[in-house]
Amino acid sequence: MPKFAWRGIKNGAYKEGTIEAKNEHEATYLIRKNHVIIYSVESLEKQKNTKSIFSGLLPNEESEKNIKPKDVLVFTKKLATMVKAGLPVVDTLALLGDQMESKAFKKILKQIHLDIESGNSVSVSFAKYDKLFGNIYVNLVKAGEASGKLDIFLAKLVDNLEKTAKIRENIKSALFYPVILLVVSLAVISIMLIYVVPIFVELFASVGGELPALTQMIMSASDYVRDPMRGGVTFVAIAVGLYALKKQIQTNYNLRRKYHRLLLKMPLTGDLIIKSGLSKIGMILGNLSAAGVPLIEALEISTTSTDNIPLTEAMNNVKLGVFSGSPLSELFDKEKIIPSTFAQMIKVGEETGNMEEMFESISGYYQEELDSAVQRLTAMLEPIMIVFMGGTIGFIIVAMYLPIFQMGQMVG
Repeated sequence: MPKFAWRGIKNGAYKEGTIEAKNEHEATYLIRKNHVIIYSVESLEKQKNTKSIFSGLLPNEESEKNIKPKDVLVFTKKLATMVKAGLPVVDTLALLGDQMESKAFKKILKQIHLDIESGNSVSVSFAKYDKLFGNIYVNLVKAGEASGKLDIFLAKLVDNLEKTAKIRENIKSALFYPVILLVVSLAVISIMLIYVVPIFVELFASVGGELPALTQMIMSASDYVRDPMRGGVTFVAIAVGLYALKKQIQTNYNLRRKYHRLLLKMPLTGDLIIKSGLSKIGMILGNLSAAGVPLIEALEISTTSTDNIPLTEAMNNVKLGVFSGSPLSELFDKEKIIPSTFAQMIKVGEETGNMEEMFESISGYYQEELDSAVQRLTAMLEPIMIVFMGGTIGFIIVAMYLPIFQMGQMVG
């Protein structure tokens, strides 16, 4: 029986495989029965004739990871501009491939260019690199290609990528100054314990007498930090422990789920995660609705926009509830993790019959809320870190000068 290779989307992720069937129509039917959104079905006999031409051009997964989101944004901007100007996609990709600084990105664009030249659609060619571009990117390209308005959907993609980059940069900028303060604080404290405190220890040893409890505590901390067998081993143990915990969180689903729940409950991170996630979900649902993507598929794709497991589970519950015929607003309202404002705005969209516009309003609303949350976080963290740094360093200084003050009083 003939074999057919297929490519498509299943559970929000790009998949490919082979299936045995009498003909292409039967293969398509069998694949769709497995809930796959099909991009292409092709006889393996046809593939054998072309596969050798492209061997060795496919970059590995690691090289994809090294491509920065900024590179993808710059590429998409140029692609959108050139396609809007009327240049064919295949020619545009050839030109842009030569302009990319990243060798891995050049290789990918070269492969996409060759795939399109060999007869594959633009969306299928991009879908092979869903780890780099993402399902949202691929589906918007597919929608633009199907509607004959690729330039419009590429412009939407640029808008999506810019908003996502803005969210990422806002969070980074909020954490940058506090992290710098923390690093400087730890560096100053370490220098004082390793180099400054021992000078005072020698001074106090030459004078003699009993030292205050605070001074003894700082001297003990200094001895501990400077001792390779105690301080060094402790530092290595903490570093190894944190690395092992990180790996466990990455590989153990239940542990990662608990960690994500903890992040949501924390006052500093929970608000940012929810507002960032809902802003992206609203933006994606709006763009996919405008593209004519069915609601179930749009929900499936938007679910992949967040890495937070509890938020992903909430979106999956909503997606499953749609099959029962319940209104979208009610389904979102049932999820405790989703703010009531989100569900209320969805309800307004349902009542007015303009869901596309309402999704865009939701995205804009939560983007503004996220910006405000980032500003509040920055305003809160900066004084906390300054007080921590000043308080800790001041404590060490007072503890080391306390015996000198006492000696001055005794002399007086």
